Amino acid sequence: MAGLVEALQGIGLSLNEAKAYKCLLRLGRANGYEVSKQSGIKRSVIYGVLERLVEKGYVLKVDSDPVLYAPLPPSQLLLRCRAEWQTSFDRLETELARIESGIGEDCYILGISGYENTIHRARELVRGAEHEVALSVWGSDSVPLRGELEDAAARGVKVVIFSHSRVPFRVGIVHEYGLDEDIVRKIWPHRRLVVVADGRTVLIGDIRDDSNLGILTTNPLIVQLVVEQLTLDIFHLSQLVASVGDLSRCIHSADDYMRVVTDYHRRLGLSAENIPVQVRR
Repeated sequence: MAGLVEALQGIGLSLNEAKAYKCLLRLGRANGYEVSKQSGIKRSVIYGVLERLVEKGYVLKVDSDPVLYAPLPPSQLLLRCRAEWQTSFDRLETELARIESGIGEDCYILGISGYENTIHRARELVRGAEHEVALSVWGSDSVPLRGELEDAAARGVKVVIFSHSRVPFRVGIVHEYGLDEDIVRKIWPHRRLVVVADGRTVLIGDIRDDSNLGILTTNPLIVQLVVEQLTLDIFHLSQLVASVGDLSRCIHSADDYMRVVTDYHRRLGLSAENIPVQVRR
């Protein structure tokens, strides 16, 4: 029951207070000596611990000889904790509302670390979308989001997915190059997961072997840049398909991809000399 001690500490009890309360739950009713013996708390300390629990209302004191202590029943403890936390939350909400902050909500950028946390946040965004959700994602990273995407489409949310690799399911509108992920990995060593919900909130997850950092923000400038980049990716794909045809049939390696894209850009009069190029680190 170590988990119970930790949970009790989470609501504000000290380690000894949590141990004593847990012990009383087992015994039902006991004197200080019995609690000390069963909990491992020193006799010189136990009575002070029990008196603090009485003051906090977590333990009841029975006037007898010797004095007995009984724990507040778990159901009442839970009700009391919920009421106290709700009161604290309501007070915090009221006091925050009174503060005239100089920082707008759209200035906040929340950092996200870890793949599971990134996927969790992405699922939350998709579940909360009301009108449209757009993704730029590797096929393998779309799989954990499949259920949420299908549910979103079922409730009438427009779903748009862009991917350089193959998306292993169909929901909404899918724009994909259809390349093997081994090929995509040679072109872009690090995966990136982008989710835009209702054109207002964006998640960008940079997934790497050595780290996984990302952001979640409603900053309108960042959201606009992401939406524009996603739109250009889809437009670029459509132009390549119109020029070359089924890309998955003519691109079988990273060199094939670079050749197809370079040839197409050359026909447009574009080259590395006159467009920005990201320096690989």
